[in-house]
Amino acid sequence: MEKIWNFVGEKIEGLSIVESILYAKGITAKEEIEEFLSDRPKKTYNPFLIKNMKEAVEKILNHLKNNSKIVIFGDYDVDGVTSTALLVEFFSNITNNIDYYIPNRFSEGYGLNKEAIKYIKEEMKGDLIITVDNGVSSFDEVEYAKEIGLDIIVTDHHNPPEKLPECILVDVKQKGDIYPFKELCGCGIAFKLAQALQRSLKLPKNTLSKLLDLVTLATIADIVPLIDENRTLIKYGLRIINSNKRLGLSVLREVVGLKDKEINAGRIGFILAPCFNAAGRLEDAKLGVELLLEKNEERALKLANILYRLNRERQKVQERGEEYCRQLVEKNYMNYDFLVLRADNISEGVIGIVAGKIKDIFYKPTLVVTKTEEGYLKGSGRSIKGINIYEELKKVSDLFIGFGGHEMACGFSLEEDKLDELREKLNFRAKEIKNESPDIFIPKIDIIAEIKPSDLTIDLIEEVSKLEPYGMGNSKPLFAIKNIKVNTKWTRACGNNNIHLKFSGKKDNIFLNGVGFSLAEKYNNLGEVLYVDIAFSPEINEYNGKVSVQMVIEDIKKSEIE
Repeated sequence: MEKIWNFVGEKIEGLSIVESILYAKGITAKEEIEEFLSDRPKKTYNPFLIKNMKEAVEKILNHLKNNSKIVIFGDYDVDGVTSTALLVEFFSNITNNIDYYIPNRFSEGYGLNKEAIKYIKEEMKGDLIITVDNGVSSFDEVEYAKEIGLDIIVTDHHNPPEKLPECILVDVKQKGDIYPFKELCGCGIAFKLAQALQRSLKLPKNTLSKLLDLVTLATIADIVPLIDENRTLIKYGLRIINSNKRLGLSVLREVVGLKDKEINAGRIGFILAPCFNAAGRLEDAKLGVELLLEKNEERALKLANILYRLNRERQKVQERGEEYCRQLVEKNYMNYDFLVLRADNISEGVIGIVAGKIKDIFYKPTLVVTKTEEGYLKGSGRSIKGINIYEELKKVSDLFIGFGGHEMACGFSLEEDKLDELREKLNFRAKEIKNESPDIFIPKIDIIAEIKPSDLTIDLIEEVSKLEPYGMGNSKPLFAIKNIKVNTKWTRACGNNNIHLKFSGKKDNIFLNGVGFSLAEKYNNLGEVLYVDIAFSPEINEYNGKVSVQMVIEDIKKSEIE
């Protein structure tokens, strides 16, 4: 698929390459640049600016005074698991009467449910439920909790519906909230609650700081923008993770082969976080909470190996699901601009990841649905830039049993006989958007600047690394070199099934090497080319003791000089 190359910046005379990149991001003030690049950033805000935080703290303090049983109600993804572990660990400093509950993805589904609430009241003897990463859409469940005598505080980061639960709600996205930063993940919100309690109880600061590794895992895994306060939180959190202060994470690093490697945002997003997600997708998310809280090394090693095994299984299940859905699109839905795919043979635990992969392949908003044991359909969706999937589903909300989400991702349930109507309505709406803005359906990459081969040095890589950690809202800078003469002898397909590209070329008498993941087919489709343009991020390659610079290729095109 062809991509649009947007050149969003340039090397500005008198500024370093990093300062030029920040200017392209709109960060131009000296103090803002210093804050962005600082190893010890300070951008954070008073937790009591969050609407209802004062009331939440007062209610919790009253329950602590009465030695009430507090139950943290979590979720089965990384954000929910880390949020649960964070509050359980924090409250353990001040009470022994703390426990948690995470619903089973398959038998209970997402968020609060009445059976779980009843169990918390009758079996766990709970007095106060604090939700993390869920609850903002649970009006009926909150009413039920109150009816049976439970107190409840909802903390969430998802977009609030029109009808809010009638309880203390801590969510920076609700109307009337004046908190300056709106992009905290669920664990970030839980951390702000802990911060407010720490200040109120005058607890030592390390009761908070030691929790930043959990916030970091969640912030990166939940794909929220790595800017502003999130950038502050994860810079400190990465330092904690790399110092191996949490036994569970330290052991997991060793199990997945990262014992001696620095943990960065990429390694969290692609290696560590999926292990926690796999537990919730295939078995029980509580395994992840247990690992994060574990103090016994033997038990931690056992849990880490279970998570690693589950993630390997998840990868196989996911690959089968991707292939099935890809074929389904190619056979039936190539003319659709909003893909709604029914795949009853795919575990509901991986439909979100599969939706994301299909979205990437065809660059169209995608829903994947599967039938549950109860007889209704459960779905998960991922969107492309420019189409707010939550808002689009909101317009057809009468078709759903329930739904929720945000701009780029959603989850929902609906009756089987509503699926065709949903598909047609969403496709009609996507075609309207395409008629108005056809470029939305063409993938784009933002390139900082075109550079010369002589600019591609280790010094450049070290300079650009000051912009880390990378992620949503702060993507890894891409550069372009045009008119590279291809070394056809050494440029070839590589990797499993020969899907990756090993590139070799030359320009200005400088040899250029690179690797393009999943780009072998695209290169072959260019035909017999002599010259190519390459968009890439620079990377240090270490092999047999030799250090060199290579291009990690994002896209490759036939040069115009041909």
